[in-house]
Amino acid sequence: MKVFGLSLSICLLSAGLSCSALAQTAAVPFVGCVSDGQMGLTPAPKPSETPRLPVAMASRLAWYSSGELAALAPRGWHCLGLEGSNGSMLLIVPGDARKYRTGRETAIKGQGIQLSFSYGETSGRFEAAKIAARLFPNRQAFVDDVANEGILPKDMFKRGPFPHDRIRRLGPDQVSFETPANMDGAGTMSRLVKSEDPIQGVAKMDDDNDATQLVVRLNAGLRDLAPTILGMKLP
Repeated sequence: MKVFGLSLSICLLSAGLSCSALAQTAAVPFVGCVSDGQMGLTPAPKPSETPRLPVAMASRLAWYSSGELAALAPRGWHCLGLEGSNGSMLLIVPGDARKYRTGRETAIKGQGIQLSFSYGETSGRFEAAKIAARLFPNRQAFVDDVANEGILPKDMFKRGPFPHDRIRRLGPDQVSFETPANMDGAGTMSRLVKSEDPIQGVAKMDDDNDATQLVVRLNAGLRDLAPTILGMKLP
């Protein structure tokens, strides 16, 4: 099971908070998410332990979990898990998440959060290779192998960052990025389509060429939550 966790003490200490500040935390509420997949609907998981955050931040966020994936998002939002042989996805939006069930509406045009995990050895390899081509030059052999299968056009695996993206390399296998407003980029390699708000995200590849990506688009009033949401430790 691939579940996002939160390395809270490391996150807070790296932000320069004292040990006394660490004590001033509260657990965020748990929100279970129904999942849709090849076997139909799966009920939301039972409540489980949730991250602890500084009180002011905890009062604005919740922990949304499909059982397979979990992420922080603003309180009062709605969620849906999607599962298949290619991997798993968790969508969290301010409106009705049910419309994003398989075979229905797909594009998120406004605020939204998507956490996705794509297997590098199943049909998820196509999505993983697209991410690797744009963000991870050290995975070019994997990208070439997938592109050379000839199942998808090779121009779907374009190399190098999108021209307008701002990318910060956190290591050979992990990056953070921002796709500006009204631009296509790493942020729109997801259900989120370009809009008047930027998209922030993080992505990681593992030893099996599995790709994990978290993308976040919030309006100006909520954008200060993004660093905490993106501060989760990738598996």
